[in-house]
Amino acid sequence: MARPKHIPGSVVKFPVKTRSGKQPLARYLAARLGVVEGWALDLIEAGAVILDGEHVQSDTIINLSAGGHEITISFPETWPNHMAATEMRLDVLYEDAHFVVLDKPPGIVVHPSRGHLDNHTLQNGLRYRYRHLLALKSTTVGPVHRLDKDTSGICLFSLTHAAYVDLAGQFAGGKVKKEYLAVVDGVPPWDEFLCDRAIAPDTTRRGLVKALPSGETAPGEKNARTALRVVACGEGAALVSVRPFTGRPHQIRAHLASLGYPIIGDRDYHPAGVEQSFPRQALHAAVLTVFHPDTEKPVHFDSPIPRDMAELSRRRRIALPPGMADDENRRRKTQS
Repeated sequence: MARPKHIPGSVVKFPVKTRSGKQPLARYLAARLGVVEGWALDLIEAGAVILDGEHVQSDTIINLSAGGHEITISFPETWPNHMAATEMRLDVLYEDAHFVVLDKPPGIVVHPSRGHLDNHTLQNGLRYRYRHLLALKSTTVGPVHRLDKDTSGICLFSLTHAAYVDLAGQFAGGKVKKEYLAVVDGVPPWDEFLCDRAIAPDTTRRGLVKALPSGETAPGEKNARTALRVVACGEGAALVSVRPFTGRPHQIRAHLASLGYPIIGDRDYHPAGVEQSFPRQALHAAVLTVFHPDTEKPVHFDSPIPRDMAELSRRRRIALPPGMADDENRRRKTQS
């Protein structure tokens, strides 16, 4: 089903596809429009959303299995305010007519969300870079995957609706190959390890998750698999290559912490009371391979370990492999 275009000042009407279950209307709208849930809540609270002829509330639940629902949205001329095109420096690894690949620095969020509505996200920056495309109906400038605010590395954005659907489907279908680098506290006794602990919401800490020990269950748990490989060891620390086979929120951070090797600088998953001298989690998205949405050929991108993580490795006496910290020589895009 085609995605409704959220063009300021327009009115769109579309049917709700029948499927089983119930869902918060804001979450359903976010998925249909390809936006974050906060935007959908903004629209609902502004009175811009009508369901079956009636205005709705922010806590409205839609019964998807009932069938026959119809939604009408009247987009305000200036909605959403936190989607302003904002000029900023972007480190572009690759771009074409379909998508763009950024080398994300730590300390910036990928897209607007609650708590990050200051128009200073990567999506705001890309809307400025491609501002000449925003009026086109085929344009969708949006992230097809997520990195945490303090995680650095490769981040991919679509430029067209067709590319968004294709690339997002690749991530959801497990067709994308990803590799991260992490500097962890402790030296693992293994060279390689496959962690398949399920991930569940941490009911004691809002917005965080926990990895469940073998045999333990919890409400809302989802399977998660992460392949780990020790690249180099140092003084009470190690550089670990991480390949997640599933894409659960905070999966890498929770898995490593559950194994007793939390990422240095991770304020959420490093055990309380441990002294940390690194200002963010030492986690970097280093490698990404996707199938090009136009040619269908695999395209490979990589990003060198950032300077702050390279310096942390040196302080912890971790000998980086030759060339790993050579920023400009290692930055490249190859296609096979």
